[in-house]
Amino acid sequence: MIEVLALASAVKSVSGAISAAVKAGQDATSLMPEFGKLAQLDTEIKLAESGRHKGFLGKLTSTEAEGFAIAEAKLQHKQAVDDLRSVCRLYGPPNMWETVLREQAAARVRHADALKARAKQKARIVYALSLCLGASLFLIGSGGLFWAAAILAASQR
Repeated sequence: MIEVLALASAVKSVSGAISAAVKAGQDATSLMPEFGKLAQLDTEIKLAESGRHKGFLGKLTSTEAEGFAIAEAKLQHKQAVDDLRSVCRLYGPPNMWETVLREQAAARVRHADALKARAKQKARIVYALSLCLGASLFLIGSGGLFWAAAILAASQR
């Protein structure tokens, strides 16, 4: 996870590298990893905006500077995408921007499927742990009940 305060500069540097490579005539397929980095930064920005980049206690200590950094990163990303769209259409091969959008959509689908699989696995682990915890508490409670009944029966004699 990238630091929230560094998101805007990361977006700027990645988009600058892509723009320079497109203007230099580099092939679209060789630039896909860079476009992937830009899409990953977009995901990081959305994650930071939703507050899920922090733990429970970290959410309580969010600062205004962090909020402004997230807003700056969103604006920088929007501007970078707009600039890259025009650069790809002007200097890139035909349909380069459409290819980039198509590949990003496919990557987002793969990423969403991976997140769903991870959430399903996490739910299974939570279910198994809660089942084990519930069974242990039941056994400990039952044992304590029988132990208390035995002590009570011994004191009644």
